[in-house]
Amino acid sequence: MTMCRKCGAQKRRWPRSCSRCPARSDRGDAAADAAELVVETGLLAWVVRGIVSVVRLALRALG
Repeated sequence: MTMCRKCGAQKRRWPRSCSRCPARSDRGDAAADAAELVVETGLLAWVVRGIVSVVRLALRALG
């Protein structure tokens, strides 16, 4: 179990909402939370490296 950022209560795994806090209907908040998680885990760097690798391979194949 994890801790809720808003009220500090224990809640189920991310992205489920806390039972004590009202449900968020704003998708922008959910997208911001997901983007924050991606940046914190370093996943964004791996995605960028993968794209760069694919572009380099494509340029070698064409050139």
